[in-house]
Amino acid sequence: MEEIRENYHATELVFLSATVYDHSRTLLRIYPNGKVEGEITAWSNVDFNHFSGFSTFRVKESDGTFRDYGLLMGIGYADTYRMRKRLAEHGHDFAQPEIPDLPDLAVSGPSFIVIEGERSGEAMDTLCQIHDLYRKEGARMEEAFNAREKANAESYAYLLANPSVPEDVTIRFWKRPPSPKRAESEAGGVR
Repeated sequence: MEEIRENYHATELVFLSATVYDHSRTLLRIYPNGKVEGEITAWSNVDFNHFSGFSTFRVKESDGTFRDYGLLMGIGYADTYRMRKRLAEHGHDFAQPEIPDLPDLAVSGPSFIVIEGERSGEAMDTLCQIHDLYRKEGARMEEAFNAREKANAESYAYLLANPSVPEDVTIRFWKRPPSPKRAESEAGGVR
């Protein structure tokens, strides 16, 4: 048991909310271990849809040890062109969020700008680690995301071309004996 305790590394949870805009910018909110205290809000030039295919990652610390993280991410996608068009059709204006200037991902690599919260602490460490992970594994993550999207599209097309035939439903009904109260009320003997 002592050896297990020495070698066991607990998984730290990362609570992250991500809204991806046009597959190019992501608004992030990171809650260290689910606590609102220490929350950080930042814009990133990474499409965080690429993070949706896995739930854990490992970070090598400066002392050579590893730390495991479990990613609990709520993610949403906003297509600003479609939103603007739909709202205009109904006579409304689209209030696009103010997205700060970020360098191009393909040229400068992953980067972010913190807009709210402490620039030190667990949430900031997580933000840096996630971007470092993407710097190292981003190409593979994007490839895996595209493969998942392709598989979903193929599955959807197959189901449209080959819809399942619903099975016949058999409903069995039988008459139940009346309850004593119901029998009295039907006989007119209500008391």
